[in-house]
Amino acid sequence: MKELVTRSIWGFFFAASLTGAILIGSYTFAALFLVLSVFVLWEFYSLCHKAGYSPQIYPGLVVGSLIFLFSYLVAEDYFPAKAFLYLLPLIYASFVYELYRNKKNPLVNIALTLLGIVYVTIPFSILNFLAFPPSHDGPIYSNVIIISLFLFVWAGDSGAYLFGVRFGKHRLFERISPKKSWEGLLGGIVTALLIAWILTYVYQYSFIVLGLLAIVVVISGTLGDLIESMFKRSIGVKDSGKFMPGHGGLLDRFDSILLASPAIYFLLQFFN
Repeated sequence: MKELVTRSIWGFFFAASLTGAILIGSYTFAALFLVLSVFVLWEFYSLCHKAGYSPQIYPGLVVGSLIFLFSYLVAEDYFPAKAFLYLLPLIYASFVYELYRNKKNPLVNIALTLLGIVYVTIPFSILNFLAFPPSHDGPIYSNVIIISLFLFVWAGDSGAYLFGVRFGKHRLFERISPKKSWEGLLGGIVTALLIAWILTYVYQYSFIVLGLLAIVVVISGTLGDLIESMFKRSIGVKDSGKFMPGHGGLLDRFDSILLASPAIYFLLQFFN
């Protein structure tokens, strides 16, 4: 009972902090998610360290931070998209930097450093472009897609849990996550579609668009959860960290977003 109360309190403050930063404006949104991207990337590198490898933690965090900042500035049209080319030397510098570290498995260390940027930083950076959708009037901050994304993830998780406990009989991916079921996945989609229907009245948005986004978010988010579970199971840990009592680490909280963010970005490009 005590654990449930702790989990609920931390979950409430976590959701309130995210929602508040997104609703206040672009600066609070960018500041919070920059910090979150750094901590999530640090947790990923920590998992790699527990597996016996030595990724370039601090150089990786610096490069990840710069990629997120450049993404925000490009999304707001302060920089042209070709500004990303200026970051290429930093990417290739990781190969040179490894020469001076004298660590075992240099090839794996470089690969994991860059994998962290691809796996964590790029999905977080894509959130900037979701927050500044294409417009004839230039970049204008909009919280519609970002708020919808997180609501769909949370609704999908809640629906999957409730339906899975009540009706779950057919395992979705038992080798990785014994508790996930196809019935739970379907329940998550139904719950997210209900939220999408409500949001059509709140934002005066097309249900076709929001409904498709909800389905894509739940499916890709579930895959993102399974991927992180695969990583943790291979290392032999339960949680990515201890940032949130009752919830594990930040990577545990954002594993769904890491696949859902790119997925809905490409879906929205199709609609645009």
